[in-house]
Amino acid sequence: MNQKKTSKGYKRFYPWLKWIFSGFSLYFFVHQLSEIEGSLLVDIGYGIESHPFVLTAIVVLAFVNWNAEAQKFKLLIAGEVHLSNLKSFLTVLGGMAISNFTPARTGEYIGRGLLLKKIHPIKVVIATVAGNIAQVLMTYSLGLLSIGGVFLFTEMGGDWFSDNGKLLSVIILMCAIVLLLYYIKDLLRLVKGYLPKKIAKALNMIKRYDRKLYLRVVKISFVRYIAFAIQFYLLLQLFSDFSLPIKAVLLVPAAYLMQSLVPVPAISDVGVRVAVSQLLFGSFILNAPILQAVTCLWFINLILPGLFGTIYLLFSSIRKR
Repeated sequence: MNQKKTSKGYKRFYPWLKWIFSGFSLYFFVHQLSEIEGSLLVDIGYGIESHPFVLTAIVVLAFVNWNAEAQKFKLLIAGEVHLSNLKSFLTVLGGMAISNFTPARTGEYIGRGLLLKKIHPIKVVIATVAGNIAQVLMTYSLGLLSIGGVFLFTEMGGDWFSDNGKLLSVIILMCAIVLLLYYIKDLLRLVKGYLPKKIAKALNMIKRYDRKLYLRVVKISFVRYIAFAIQFYLLLQLFSDFSLPIKAVLLVPAAYLMQSLVPVPAISDVGVRVAVSQLLFGSFILNAPILQAVTCLWFINLILPGLFGTIYLLFSSIRKR
């Protein structure tokens, strides 16, 4: 009885929290957009006008990206509530509205929890953490494979390894990644005792999902990752007038891996993305197209869904009145 009263008590504040976080969200979005130089916007507009069909493909991939995240969450929360595709989609966007300006995307739990009032917040956290772990596995495994591809098909490491030595190293790396993905739950069980309590508690959350279900989540994470990677590559091609060589696509996962290592709020990481991209792609194209591509990717995948999510948060508050 006391637990039910406590649950109802904090849920009374949900409408106020929606208004507060929506206000913060709008402020940060407007502030970030106001920081963009006018000349950069003009250059981006010119590039988009020159290649409208490529932009259309990039926007379609953005919806694939968002929907893949929604399908992951729908699967992982299905044990508690059945969500329609639209409800899951809007809930994910609502989470993005807050996560974009919070460190390590912690606001994602808050936003989703506020929109799923009938579910205990910890259950939303469990589903979200489990989905994020699957996405991190994609980022790190494909990023390492990307580095292996660069190692194999470029001059990198030529001073230490022969061509056969490079090939053997990459094969070993691929086998290690496949085994890691397959036995991830068993490995987590082994290392859990050596981790800090907070991290161990978070890893415990994915125990409730069986291997078959979690494999589906990993597959969806792969689809989302591929959509995001193709987006970035197409944007680099669009703004460089398609001067980027095909082999540069190998560097995209490496870029995502390096970017993920810097713990900054998603909405503020444009500088990090630009610096990493210039390091990896600077030998192929000029810095200006890289800046334009990163800014456009940032807007399409973070600002735009965040704004949609903020509108949905506000709408859900007004509708309940």
